[in-house]
Amino acid sequence: MAIFNKCHALFLGFLVFAIVGAAGYSVNQGDYFQHQYTFIVVKSLLLCLSIGYARWFDMISFGVLSKKQLLLFIGIFLLTVLVNIGYHAFFSVASGASAQHLEKTSNGLSLSFIVNVTVLAPIHEELLFRGLLQGAFFDNSWLGLVLTSSLFSFMHEPYDVPSFFYYLLGGLLLGFAYKKSQNLWVSTLVHMFYNAWPLLYYL
Repeated sequence: MAIFNKCHALFLGFLVFAIVGAAGYSVNQGDYFQHQYTFIVVKSLLLCLSIGYARWFDMISFGVLSKKQLLLFIGIFLLTVLVNIGYHAFFSVASGASAQHLEKTSNGLSLSFIVNVTVLAPIHEELLFRGLLQGAFFDNSWLGLVLTSSLFSFMHEPYDVPSFFYYLLGGLLLGFAYKKSQNLWVSTLVHMFYNAWPLLYYL
């Protein structure tokens, strides 16, 4: 039964990765100024359905934050900011994700891009990497945390070793937040606030 549950979580993770990503791209073709509201609605609906399905089968833990979890969120978020500042003081980061960010922001910020970066993408990634993979498939183990964080970094298309370790560190911090809290909202909120921080700086 445990093997079936793991395979179920892995299969759902694959579907979430493929369908949510493909649906978003099919709406706007990678242009965040095209069909903005349709993009937001379609991706939001698919994510809500995915989360509801995962919760129905007890694959993820997604609840109201306790005081301890709120403090954990604040602590991990501040730590990610400090790590980010320190890392950029010594290394440059180049990846497919950052290149896309620079390309989009250079053309101006659209509503769908801001919503995607600060809300939809963090929910999508946390559901997949922390919830379904680290939590449901790897039983929230330390080995699962490291392996999932490595995959998280790889999926951000780092161009060199320093860039890989940059995303790996981010994945480890998010994974630690989920492992310690057992609540996907903690890592998701850290991810949301972390992604919003450079946008606020840009604005």
